[in-house]
Amino acid sequence: MQLDFTGKTVVVTGGTSGIGLAIAELFARLNANISICARSAENVEKVVETLRSRDFKAHGKSVDVADSQSMFAYADEVEAEFGGIDVWISNAGVYPQYQIVDTPEDVWNQTLRTNMTSIYLGARIAREKMAGRGGVLLNASSFASVMPSVGSGLYAATKAAVISMTKTLAAELAPYGIRVNCYIPGVIDTPMTRPLLEKNGEAMRKTIAMNRFGSSEEVAKAVAFLASPHAGYISGTSLEISGGKFCTQNPDAGWAQA
Repeated sequence: MQLDFTGKTVVVTGGTSGIGLAIAELFARLNANISICARSAENVEKVVETLRSRDFKAHGKSVDVADSQSMFAYADEVEAEFGGIDVWISNAGVYPQYQIVDTPEDVWNQTLRTNMTSIYLGARIAREKMAGRGGVLLNASSFASVMPSVGSGLYAATKAAVISMTKTLAAELAPYGIRVNCYIPGVIDTPMTRPLLEKNGEAMRKTIAMNRFGSSEEVAKAVAFLASPHAGYISGTSLEISGGKFCTQNPDAGWAQA
């Protein structure tokens, strides 16, 4: 099974680091036109320059992913650059570290905007830009949506909401020829998670059946499959990419007996 996105345009929000960057790079290698957005104009420019230096078709813009005017203007720019949008990947997110009751109100509001409003705006843009041509909308959740942790409960709640929104959006957007799915990364070694891995890595590894952390590239490959025609009858679902995290109550027991 080969994946080829020649002639397709793929948008990745939060595409300058970690999983988002890996997704953008993989789709570029699979011959897609790539557009990324993020808050930092400097980071966007660096990634776009790197992709173009490798002869990939790349575009990027600094945007606030929770601002309607900014996002629709960005989508218009992508459409003008590449002639349309085929895959929209709402990957941007923030990971605040507070107990729910201790979360500052400004952090609460910003987390909801970044982790949920951006999903809503991505869906609105997908309907506007893909109606009549079809397309794919993919939303980033997290294993925290399945099993939340004290200290990041707001993050977990927003990511659980993404799963629910994905199911509803799959039904709402199906008449427009748009498939909608969600991907659920487990413990992935990224700049955002690295401090946590350095602090609690050994204990966290024991909760994973494969006894290792995932890579951004492994998530990107699963995302590319969901975006491809090979997943043409998959919509309204969530794909867990976690190495079997908590697939049993004692996933490390197999290693002890091997």
